[in-house]
Amino acid sequence: MFTIFLIPLFLLGCEPSELDVNIVEGDPDQVDPAVDCTMNDIQYPCQNVELLSILSPQELRGTFLNDIWGWTDPLNGKEYALVGLTDGITFVDISDPETPVVIGKLRESNIRSKFKAMPVSDYPACNLGIGTTEYAKSITQGSTWRDHKVYQDHLFIVSDAQPHGMQVFDLSRLRQYNGAFLNFTEDVLYDRFSNAHNIIINEQSGYAYAAGVTQADICGSRDLSGLHIIDIRDPKSPVYAGCYADAATDAQSSPNIAPGYIHDAQCILYDGPDPDHQGKEICFNSAEGNIVIADVTDKSDAKTISFNTTVDMQYSHQGWVTEDRRYFLMNDEVDELNLGRRTRTYVWDVSDLDNPVFAGYYQQPTNSIDHNLYIRGDFVYQTNYTSGLQIYELRDLANADMQRVAFFDTKPNSNEQDFDGTWSNYPFFDSGVVILSDISGGLFVVRPQLNN
Repeated sequence: MFTIFLIPLFLLGCEPSELDVNIVEGDPDQVDPAVDCTMNDIQYPCQNVELLSILSPQELRGTFLNDIWGWTDPLNGKEYALVGLTDGITFVDISDPETPVVIGKLRESNIRSKFKAMPVSDYPACNLGIGTTEYAKSITQGSTWRDHKVYQDHLFIVSDAQPHGMQVFDLSRLRQYNGAFLNFTEDVLYDRFSNAHNIIINEQSGYAYAAGVTQADICGSRDLSGLHIIDIRDPKSPVYAGCYADAATDAQSSPNIAPGYIHDAQCILYDGPDPDHQGKEICFNSAEGNIVIADVTDKSDAKTISFNTTVDMQYSHQGWVTEDRRYFLMNDEVDELNLGRRTRTYVWDVSDLDNPVFAGYYQQPTNSIDHNLYIRGDFVYQTNYTSGLQIYELRDLANADMQRVAFFDTKPNSNEQDFDGTWSNYPFFDSGVVILSDISGGLFVVRPQLNN
């Protein structure tokens, strides 16, 4: 049967020793004096970030937000926020970032009839401590977890905790907007799996990787989890291509965690410093207790290259490789809560893919739980739940050294270790605008003031 995946919220036993571990302390006074980030009579703590606009969940035609991504229309240059909600995706034109326009909404799919034998309780999404309530599991509110990415002007959407499959939506349809809100349906529904926690797309190769799949065969087994690989080079005709799963990479022994489970990943055509793997398609996987590096060049025979952990890693949640491919920065979603520590970014030296080495921690000047991070150029854009967007300049990563240069806090009155606040960010628009999704606060459109 399918195993149940739950984030452990309490750690039994004593805190592991941190002797001989490199920890760089962040200085809360590193950034320049604050600018005014007041809107709707609320002062949002910020430095070196300009607040441009906010849309509430209700204005987005939803109740709660989750993931976020962006798209630039190649025909007219318009920039769009693709905002994940508990029951679908809302599309927002942010070409004028101070006056965003809600275009329409794509509601989530439902393939419960195909997977009707599976009770709701068998969908093992991590649930932010909410439990297996209807709020978490999509009966009334939709799914708390939704993830989506763009390839060739199409949006690919998965959801956890419910029978959903992968929706494919042609983003050129947003050009139909003429002032009236649009209700969309997907162009294609791929249904070879039920739920997935994340979708990863390698835009260079044209392959999608569904992670956290637990309601489908993975590599011939219904007891394994891992990566379900889909050929999306023809976006409206997605085709199953293969899989990757390796139970030997598990660092956790809980019977409630599916062997080989991967929470998130970044997959690239490798152009880094390791000569043994150049030109291969490589996935850097955040896999609970480990980071796992896999060669997925041959989709029918994907292989583990290496995996590693460090003494007190609690949960390898998500990460991103630097543009020179030498380092992998990772967030651990529960170490702050379990170990009573400040926010830490883990730095791994991956210059030798066969031997990833833990370089140390950068300890941020916040107490909040860290969530998604992305790297663009010399900066890492990290969303830390109740502390909002934190931007760090990459410095001496061999010694885990970074410097905070800007931040924007969507939760002015809280920096607690709670699963609330900012879920994710998208920092890849050419305009320099960054979009943030706050679970209960809505869409925030900001512009960092950085010295690039």
